Amino acid sequence: MKFEELVNSSEPALELFGACHDHVFDEDNDEEEYLDRIGKEARLVYLLWCFDGEIHNGGFDQFFFNSLGNHSSEILDYLKQINATKSALLLTKAMEWFPQSNPSSDREKRWVQLEKYEDNESFENSLNALDAEFYKYEDNLAQLLHEYVKENPKAEIYA
Repeated sequence: MKFEELVNSSEPALELFGACHDHVFDEDNDEEEYLDRIGKEARLVYLLWCFDGEIHNGGFDQFFFNSLGNHSSEILDYLKQINATKSALLLTKAMEWFPQSNPSSDREKRWVQLEKYEDNESFENSLNALDAEFYKYEDNLAQLLHEYVKENPKAEIYA
């Protein structure tokens, strides 16, 4: 299945996300994602759609705490790839709290990295300010992803 099957939709990235979501999880296990089941362009759309939702749901703090934070560096690269410059800048600033500005791709190790900021007012204020900037939605990630799907009609949804 290729992106071209979705380009005439009013929200092709949302439909692509839904197709990917159903494909990366097993019916009996909604905890373990198998991202290798989707194509590289579909992975970009899937992870950025998740990122957008995660930040809108609970901010950068939630993003780093949850499993999606395992993909921080990859998501940053994808934001740059679709020219979401403001979102990339905000994520870069949030990542600066981690050693070498590189959150661990292992969730439990990332939790250990975050432990030192527990009850740290500067950390909380910084992430809250980044959240507020993100909520202005200057990049409009949904629209950028819809355009990305339309610009890549030959991309494969499934690996």
